[in-house]
Amino acid sequence: MNEINGVYDDLLDHFNKMPVGLPKTHSRVEYQLLKLLFTKEEAQLATKLNFNPQKLKKIHRKLRNNNLTIEELDKKLEGMYEKGTIIRVNKNAEKLFLLAPFVPGIYEFQLGRLTPELINSVFQYFKEAYFEKEYNVPGIPQLRTIPVEESIPVNLSIASYDTIREIINMSSEIGIMDCICRKAHDMIDDPCKKTDLRKTCMTFGSAAKMFHEKGDAEFISKEKAYELIRDFEEAGLVPQPSNSQKPFVICNCCGCCCEVLTNQKRFDNPARLFASNFHAIINTELCNGCGVCELRCNMDAISLNEGSSEVDRDKCIGCGLCVSTCPENAIKLEHNMTEIIPPSNTKTTYIEIMNAKAKLTQTNKN
Repeated sequence: MNEINGVYDDLLDHFNKMPVGLPKTHSRVEYQLLKLLFTKEEAQLATKLNFNPQKLKKIHRKLRNNNLTIEELDKKLEGMYEKGTIIRVNKNAEKLFLLAPFVPGIYEFQLGRLTPELINSVFQYFKEAYFEKEYNVPGIPQLRTIPVEESIPVNLSIASYDTIREIINMSSEIGIMDCICRKAHDMIDDPCKKTDLRKTCMTFGSAAKMFHEKGDAEFISKEKAYELIRDFEEAGLVPQPSNSQKPFVICNCCGCCCEVLTNQKRFDNPARLFASNFHAIINTELCNGCGVCELRCNMDAISLNEGSSEVDRDKCIGCGLCVSTCPENAIKLEHNMTEIIPPSNTKTTYIEIMNAKAKLTQTNKN
């Protein structure tokens, strides 16, 4: 073990046993990230938490040779919760704690604590390792792509989990907060080229309550949420809910700031890396070659060829932003050959990710 990194090696190993890990890089930027987010004591405590919520007493029993009282442990875990490195939930009037995944999770929880040093370390880590070695590995993305509302014709059958209005309808609490990607780019003098909108991250249920408690989100009505999704569509933002039938968030993303879109575009055939049930097709007889769809596409999936637009299916993620603004109604969405049914809830998503990674590990051993 590297004596300089010490407990951070333990924490890194611990993260890599979770559904969402932190694979190592040649530059070792992951250590820089952990040191920015966790003190040594917090790193040691984090190794006692896992994917499932645990009661305070159970965590305390794991602390061998530690003089912390249970009250002191509670205070320190509350401090980590405030820093956004762990999650606290309440069940039957009792507090439980769990280790947050890196993305979506710890990074988003830094919304009110961002610094240029943290941003640059995160961006470096994304490019060096995270998407190639972690996010894309199990084949189960943590986000999925759904069509914007105005792109869905009345005769197109679409499941409720692919309908942004239905997701809003089934939510008891809705919060709106700044997009961490655009806020981060603002802080490093690289502002969004797509929109001036910043409050584009919509959260639901317990996630909305947690971000509101931290002072990062404000509660909004369903009517306000419907109004906002129209604004986001007009601005040309891709709706990306968390990958479950009951998402805890819908990110509304641009191709210049969103770390998912920008990083996935670096790979060949990026559409294969997204969970989407649709793709766009263009009627070349109706297309007048105006180029509006090309400008709207955040994945660079549309180009003009001999006076008509064409869609690159290897890049199209079926968001429908090209459909809703085509002046000639020359574009429509079609179902993909195979429907991707998202996991029932967030916990199931992470269990499926963990199982897929375990299966890959076993296959590689054989």
